[in-house]
Amino acid sequence: MELKKIHISDIGKVVTGKTPRTSIVENYGGNIPFLTPSDDLSYKSVPKTSKTLTEQGLNEVKNCLLPPHSVCVSCIGSDLGKVVMTLEPTITNQQFNSIIPNRQFNTDFVYYLMTLVGKELNYLSKTSTAVPIINKSSFSNYEVEVPDLKKQEKIASILSSLDDKIELNRRINGNLNIAA
Repeated sequence: MELKKIHISDIGKVVTGKTPRTSIVENYGGNIPFLTPSDDLSYKSVPKTSKTLTEQGLNEVKNCLLPPHSVCVSCIGSDLGKVVMTLEPTITNQQFNSIIPNRQFNTDFVYYLMTLVGKELNYLSKTSTAVPIINKSSFSNYEVEVPDLKKQEKIASILSSLDDKIELNRRINGNLNIAA
């Protein structure tokens, strides 16, 4: 399989999140998901977020609105390297760098690629600073190797089917725990 060396920024637009002013209560409590590292990042897709924004809150950070199928990578602190994908328009705080993949990349493939990159970034950041952090520039310039789109689709299909099975098992286990 032939791989091409590129930078993360070649995959798509890289967006760093932003937090609306918390001193303005009217920014919070709406219908727009606001993803932070305190949310459960153990799933492939963004879960129900603990915080939401109103339209007023969105207007403060509107350039940071991510479309569905964006890939969010936590880039600071103990959660550095955790990855989730958006299913609906979402805002993240500044602890995330997110990728809005362009058409030459399969979104699911980008998610799986970033799970590997995230682990490596986590390791590298812990060896260089007291508080692990990867800024937008370092993240965007990080080199990865990727196959062509057809191979990406095949890889993503296999890994997604495994993730679907894992998620089904999680739900079954959850139901068994409730019944017990």
